[in-house]
Amino acid sequence: MVATFQCKPRNDEWEVTGDITRNAQGLVISRLELLSKDPSGNGVTGGLLRRVAVSDILHVARAHVALAVQAEVEGEAAVYPTNPAEPRRGGRGALSDDLLRSVAISYLAETAPGRPAGAVKRIATEFERPEETVRSWISRARKAGWLGPSVKGRAGAEPGPRLRDLSPEELRRIFPEGFKTPPQSLADLTAGFQDMSPERQRAASVAWFGPQREIDQNRQLNEWSRKQEERDDDETEPEGD
Repeated sequence: MVATFQCKPRNDEWEVTGDITRNAQGLVISRLELLSKDPSGNGVTGGLLRRVAVSDILHVARAHVALAVQAEVEGEAAVYPTNPAEPRRGGRGALSDDLLRSVAISYLAETAPGRPAGAVKRIATEFERPEETVRSWISRARKAGWLGPSVKGRAGAEPGPRLRDLSPEELRRIFPEGFKTPPQSLADLTAGFQDMSPERQRAASVAWFGPQREIDQNRQLNEWSRKQEERDDDETEPEGD
């Protein structure tokens, strides 16, 4: 088990607790307990279950876990100034967020399924830097939150908590097995899942959802739930004599 969590919506309608564990596919929710706090006393209903966005809970939990790992690496939080000319203590130059973000995207793209070995070499060619420099950049991108924890024994990583709301073109580059063309909607995103492993599906989902996309999706989900409940109510109304 990696972490435990507790969350509830702003309207205090429900509360969930659970466990986060890591397996070969990455971070997953292995236990989830739902407590209904509906004052009407209806308890746990189908409508309530649909309003508990498990995927959003996992996204937030993954971000917190990645940040916790980042803060514990070498016993200190890694915070990099955004001014590339500003020196860091110890004499090592700082890297801009733009550069670390670009390195993270290139690393995820070059270690995607089907890509051959030699990712660091290809990235070094792309950025015109020595391979040792690129390895240092990848490490610093991970510590700064652009890349998630690596999986022991193989190349690759998960998108970090800061690498979210990617453009369609960036998603197409990182997840070529799922997207032949850049995805333009949530429907395009989920359609690409059929050619992706569960681990890659979760990674693409994390990379897709930034603040605005989460707001849009939650609005659509709430509207769908409202219509579904209205339909259920209509079907259960007693017929007149």
